Amino acid sequence: MIMVADASPLIFLAKVGRLDLIQAAKKADLHLSALVRDEVLVPGMAAEERRALDDFLAHAQVHPPRKRASFATALSQADNDTLALAIQLRAPFILADDRILRAMAEAQGIRPLGTLGILLAALRQGILSKGE
Repeated sequence: MIMVADASPLIFLAKVGRLDLIQAAKKADLHLSALVRDEVLVPGMAAEERRALDDFLAHAQVHPPRKRASFATALSQADNDTLALAIQLRAPFILADDRILRAMAEAQGIRPLGTLGILLAALRQGILSKGE
């Protein structure tokens, strides 16, 4: 199964040291646009966060940007590219928190899953406790 990722869930889960929850929630091959990778790996980020993201992204497939796909002007170029990649790969899931991106994905028949969805799945599976 394929899941295409946008930046915000990767950033949020890296900040709390729990990128592992993405694979725990959905056993999927993770794909992302090079634009998303560049959005996630910014200069000056904490060294521990950078290492975690580098390790995590080493197992993901990073795709070059597509021709300027534009589904909504309210979406960033990276968000538009994420949606274009998900459509191209016929991904059943898109990992995204952006409300407009999620709505556009649903309109294309792609099920959105966000940071909260990852956390809830981990809780249901017993990977996270309610205290965590």
